[in-house]
Amino acid sequence: MESGPELVTFSETKAIVRRNLWKIVLASITVGIFTAIWMFMKPNLYQASAILTPIGEDNKTSSALGALASFGIPVGSSSKLEELEALFRSDDLTVRVFRKHDLWPIVFGKSFDSTTGKLKICWTDRLLFGRGKAEVPGDWDAIRAAEKSFKVSANKKMGTLFVAFETLTPSGSAEIIRHYLDEAKSRLQEEALERATRNKRFLEEQIGKSMDPLSRERMYVVYGQEVEREMMARNREQFGFKIIDAPRIPDRKSRPERAWNISIASLLAFLAGCAFSLARRRKV
Repeated sequence: MESGPELVTFSETKAIVRRNLWKIVLASITVGIFTAIWMFMKPNLYQASAILTPIGEDNKTSSALGALASFGIPVGSSSKLEELEALFRSDDLTVRVFRKHDLWPIVFGKSFDSTTGKLKICWTDRLLFGRGKAEVPGDWDAIRAAEKSFKVSANKKMGTLFVAFETLTPSGSAEIIRHYLDEAKSRLQEEALERATRNKRFLEEQIGKSMDPLSRERMYVVYGQEVEREMMARNREQFGFKIIDAPRIPDRKSRPERAWNISIASLLAFLAGCAFSLARRRKV
């Protein structure tokens, strides 16, 4: 009758590891050296960040707001945290920032040729997606770059939004964050002014058509509120969101964490060597 697999005791395990210790240590050092070479080939990345909080209107309960909503037009609403987060996560904002500002040299570094205005396409994109060796960067390149380097996270408990961008240069990351903040505020202003203008035009038409003094009075109140919202939207510094922590030029890299990665790789190689030695012992 065949017996089951022989169990290796702790003392036997120590003896096996001790006999093969020099091989395991050598393999661990080799893996650590190759990991170090690979990590030092990777460029330093620097992250700049900002913390902001939405500025919204006070919630006012008014029958006039219900009157405007009954006509099927939107009433100016506060810029809530969720809406602000959605704005910064939107591809449209990223495309707007990259189209308006020349960010390709900052984001792609040596991969972007400033003389030709073309981006060197990596071999994986050329192989998988049939792209050329060098192409003029477009909206999708900006979106993919933001997916890798742009971070947005909301702290609902504190009511704040954290935004950060990681680039090859300290000053470049801070510059890009400032562009994101400026363009986000501009977009909020444009939307608020367009909404207020549309609502005012609609109310003027309804006031001219209405013969009921009570309805006209209510619409005049709403019209005054839309004028107030339009004035607030033109006050750029006090509209949309307030910057709590402005972006600063980082003085230290954010990635790669070379020492940590080398240590982890060496440790895993050591453990794998121990496991391999035990596996060979059980096969003998």
